[in-house]
Amino acid sequence: MLLFPSFSAWCAETAIVGIVLNEENKGEFFVNLTGSGDFLVRSEDLRAIGFRELAGDVTLVDGEPYVSLRSIGGVTFAFDEKTLTLRVTAPPALLPRRTIDFTPQRQPKVHYPRDAGGFLNYGINYTAGPSFELQSFDVTNTAGARAGDFLLLSDSTFRKTPGEGSFTRLLSSLTHDRRQDLQRAVAGDFFASSGDLGNSVNLGGISMSKVFRIDPYFIRYPLADFSGLAAFPSDVEVYLDGNRIRTEKISPGEFQLRNLSSYDGAGVVTVVIKDPFGRERRIAYPYYFTETLLRKGLHEYSYNAGVLRREFGSRSNVYGGPAFSAFHRYGVDESLTLGLRGEGDRDGVNAGPTATFRGGLPGVTIASLAGSLAKGGRGGAAALLNHVYQDRGFSTRVSLRAFSREYAIAGSETRERTWYEAGAGAGYGTREFGFLSFNADVTKKYTGADRRTASLSYSRNLTRRTSVLLTYRNIREAASADEIFLGVTYYPWLDYSASASYQRSGGTDTERIQVQKNQPVGEGIGFRGAIERKDSAAVHSTLVNPFLQYNGRYGICSAEYLGEYGDAGRDRETYRLSASGGMAYVGETLGFSRPIQDSFGLVTVGRLEGVRVYRNNQEIGRTDAKGKVFVPDLGSYYENQISVGDRDIPIDYSLSEVTRYVSPPLRSGSVIPFEVRKIQAVTGTLHVQSGGKVSPAESYEVKMQVGEKEIAFPTGKGGELYLENVPPGTYRAVVEIPANPCSFDLTVPETDEMIVDLGRVICESGR
Repeated sequence: MLLFPSFSAWCAETAIVGIVLNEENKGEFFVNLTGSGDFLVRSEDLRAIGFRELAGDVTLVDGEPYVSLRSIGGVTFAFDEKTLTLRVTAPPALLPRRTIDFTPQRQPKVHYPRDAGGFLNYGINYTAGPSFELQSFDVTNTAGARAGDFLLLSDSTFRKTPGEGSFTRLLSSLTHDRRQDLQRAVAGDFFASSGDLGNSVNLGGISMSKVFRIDPYFIRYPLADFSGLAAFPSDVEVYLDGNRIRTEKISPGEFQLRNLSSYDGAGVVTVVIKDPFGRERRIAYPYYFTETLLRKGLHEYSYNAGVLRREFGSRSNVYGGPAFSAFHRYGVDESLTLGLRGEGDRDGVNAGPTATFRGGLPGVTIASLAGSLAKGGRGGAAALLNHVYQDRGFSTRVSLRAFSREYAIAGSETRERTWYEAGAGAGYGTREFGFLSFNADVTKKYTGADRRTASLSYSRNLTRRTSVLLTYRNIREAASADEIFLGVTYYPWLDYSASASYQRSGGTDTERIQVQKNQPVGEGIGFRGAIERKDSAAVHSTLVNPFLQYNGRYGICSAEYLGEYGDAGRDRETYRLSASGGMAYVGETLGFSRPIQDSFGLVTVGRLEGVRVYRNNQEIGRTDAKGKVFVPDLGSYYENQISVGDRDIPIDYSLSEVTRYVSPPLRSGSVIPFEVRKIQAVTGTLHVQSGGKVSPAESYEVKMQVGEKEIAFPTGKGGELYLENVPPGTYRAVVEIPANPCSFDLTVPETDEMIVDLGRVICESGR
């Protein structure tokens, strides 16, 4: 590499040429043509043209570095003297790298509320028999309150039967979410699980977990990255399993496809590169996506400790001895996730490693080992091995889970112990053929009855609106039994369905017909009606089951009848009436709504009544006389689209925006304001009085102080003035007249008129 003026540089001829790099026009540049036919190009210009690497001889010309094209490895060039065009061809590795990112785009403007508020859900269920005599009366409730990042929750039930009544507290907890770190801490009652070689335990204590669903758009599993080279400016088409998902125009050089994702299973990413000469090149990249692996460097964990909750659901405050449950997983790389898990109580503990890996066999394998130590020094062991493979049309599974007789499980109150559970299955399906699957499972126990099942299922969409399902299952437990099920479902319209089925099990034939309308998201009616007949050697009965539900603005009401008619003396009738709703407080507003299952919002549209409000384009309700409406079903941490019907806004009002995206915390209340302004024009004519003479103030700028903001507006022909949306009041204004400025008071009266005419306004010079 030369770093000093060379003889060739002294003899070079300077020219302005057009440069074409790999068939892409880059514009005109100054170059030096040497006597040997080489071209010297400024380093800065080469970078501007698109060279990423400048691996050539550098020559100083007038103190600036120039690079010899001939000295750059792999570069060729040709000069057209007639058109003064320098055509350069360079290896793609020397040119810029283009990155095409497939990460789903987030909304650019999202509101993250932190309002304090609370809610109370209630449900009342009355169940009666013939003549409406009481069978049971149930009241359920869930109360929640949030302040900042803290959420307090508690729920309970009350049940009254002819013989007794009881009140039961269920779960009570205080939750703190650290949204930026995806961490959740819980103090109180909660369920915890350490994994498949452990138990799900109900604890009263404390919990610390990594919860990825705090950001539902965060992708925790490995994504696919691919790269390639384009020698010329090209059109690139990207196909995922045969479906085109992206088309891009790229310049010559290296390109990268980053963060590709799909459903679980194997497939192929195909990249089609079309150059300017009509040539087409296809590159296929196989992949296997799975959500069971963690991305490299990610941690997932849950640490839980407290005391065991006993008799949950039947008694309120029965706690046992101390217990813990924990797991921790780490993404070692894109194909391997390792972890540790364990749990224990005062009767014993168990712990062991886990591994999830993709490699060797196609698909994903999960392996886990555990050892245990029970009271009295009794040792035990357990193991798990699962393998799953799936592609677009074929899937397999193999699973084995085994326990020694003395293996200790936290919180276990059953004496029935399982020796091992094993299963295998395979499935194949296409849109044209349908889906066929076979599964076989066996459970072997130390005590109790063993169980073996084998099933064969087939499903297919007969038409766009009709589907069929056929299942055969053989069960071997204390005795052997065969089950057959055939069902057909038809969807005549959106939210409507009709189905018919036949089932034979244990010598009993069951025929069922059902029609259904799904419940609306907002206000409206849903229903279900079913008729079922059962025939066997011992029973002949007909079941009639109509159900009706109305979603109102302030609650949900439903009614159900269950009538079973059979042999003499076996008729049974049951009536169920239910009512449920919610009360919520946020933004100094107490409101009533349907039950609040997740988060809720208070939408305000000024004080306009009757404005329709939508969540994700589905109507929720209309604003009341105060311009407010409760939205009882916002998704926590999701970007909920809230919009208002702009056609419901009176013509003399304007909206700053008609759609907002709101991402609330867990089970929170949020104020979602839509600012509306009444459109009111202020007109008049401005005249200047000077020396007893009054003349129109034409084409001058007027400055006026409105609150803390200074506004400026021009005057028109004849001194005409025009302002919009100035609140009622008196404002000091100044007219910028050269060498003779004047000032005046502009008074806007309080009125509902769209146009306020102030008439003639006088500005006295020198005032």
